[in-house]
Formats: sequence, structure tokens, C-alpha cells
Amino acid sequence: MISFTTVNDLSAYIREIKPTKTIGFVPTMGALHLGHISLIEESKKHCDISICSIFVNPTQFNNASDLENYPRLIENDMKLLLENGCDVLFHPSVEQMYPNGLQKNEEDYGQVLKVFEGLHRPGHFDGVLTVVARLFDIVKPHKSFFGQKDYQQCIVVAELIKRKFPEIELHVCPILRENSGLAMSSRNLRLNDIEKSDALLINQALQYIKSGFGQKDLALLIEEAKQIINESKLLSIEYLDVANAINLEPIKNSNTKAIVLAAVHCGPVRLIDNILLN
Repeated sequence: MISFTTVNDLSAYIREIKPTKTIGFVPTMGALHLGHISLIEESKKHCDISICSIFVNPTQFNNASDLENYPRLIENDMKLLLENGCDVLFHPSVEQMYPNGLQKNEEDYGQVLKVFEGLHRPGHFDGVLTVVARLFDIVKPHKSFFGQKDYQQCIVVAELIKRKFPEIELHVCPILRENSGLAMSSRNLRLNDIEKSDALLINQALQYIKSGFGQKDLALLIEEAKQIINESKLLSIEYLDVANAINLEPIKNSNTKAIVLAAVHCGPVRLIDNILLN
């Protein structure tokens, strides 16, 4: 595996290989787990060269303590990437990614930035759009691989690609779960055993909605699912709702392609999860 820390060095490498190699790209913030590795594996299936970036992007955090506490495990990450056949690691500094100081996207991406994560984390997606656009400019991939766990992010990135990078093919890969059903996440590292056990109620609530979707009144179904989560005093619901899976607008009937999305605080850790309903 080749490792780059500067934009100039990676750009020179990209110029050399791109004429003859298909480039797959997996952007991450590190603290890698098997969910990330599944994205690398997908890239390896479809591309000649798989590039992973590790960069904890400050502009997408609207909570300073969340940024400070985000796990940084670069040595372990590098070992994991090497063991799983990643070809290139890009691990830049903040100065490399933001040479003109921290900036955020100011373009209007519409209603999808104003609901769910966008509503509860103001400015988050502006930071995501900024860093992903910067990474796309640097890596110039043919295909990029994102996980479904950050479902709303996938919709936002799809719109970014449509507007500015139509040459890039977006692959959205399924959520990987622990045997317990808990969605794999770097944030799980911050959970103690009791919190991790209680966090299983999130997936149970989503599965409850999936099992009753189209058979039961939706408002009642959501309320009953919230009660499942509220069985734990450690859990606090930020949102739990069903939306149109294409644009995250409210659904009109159960024939609409739908998704249930949740954000739940487990102790000090914020967890997100989702399940497609049909």
C-alpha cells in the first residue's frame, strides 16, 4: 500500500495511473471497521486501484466536543487497510485540505439539507459537500463507494455528483451490522458494554416499523417504535421517522419507496441507523 499525506504527491500519482487504471475511492474519517472494509472490497471488485482517504473533517462537526472526541486510530487503520488489499491511503492534514482556511459550501442544495441530519446538525452537510468536492477534485475517481448507514449523506453526495462530477459513478453499499444487529460505526468504540447493549433497541425499533409498515397506521407504528427505544434510560431519541427514500420528503402512502431513519443519543454518543421498508 502506498501512503500519501500531501495533495501534490497524490495528484502526481493520479496523473500517472489514471490513463490506464480504473480508480475506486472510499472517503472515510478513520477509526475503520468492517463496514469500511466492505467498501474497500466493493471497490476492489469494480476497479483496478482502490484509494481510501482518512480525514476527520472539522467543517462537518457542529459540536466541538464531538470533533475532539472522534476516535483517531491511524496506525490501526493503516494495518487494517494493508491487510485488506487497499492500494493507496490518502491521509492529509487540515492545512492540505483547507489551504485557504476552513470554508463551507454555500450553494443551495434544497430541502434535503434541511431535514433529519440537516435539521439537527446545522451546517453539517455544507461541511460534507465541501470536503467531498475537495476530495473528488484531488482523487479524480471513476467510482466512489459510500455506506448506506449515512443514507442522507448518500443522497446529498449523489446531488453533488450530478451537479459537478457527472463522470463519477456512485455506489451505495449496504449497512454492515454486528451479530447483535447494531449498525457498525466508528462511534461504537465510545460505548461501554451497558450502552452497547441498550443501543440494540434502536435496530429493534426500526425492525418493528418494517414489520408493520403498510399494515398499521404509520403514526401509531412510529409511536410504538419510539416506546421500544424509550425502554432504556440511557437512550434519547433525536428523531425517528419514515420518509420517501428518494428525496426524504414525507410519504403519502405505503406504496411509496420508503425508509425509516433514526438518530439516538446513547449516553454521550450519537448513533444513526436506517432501514429501507420496501
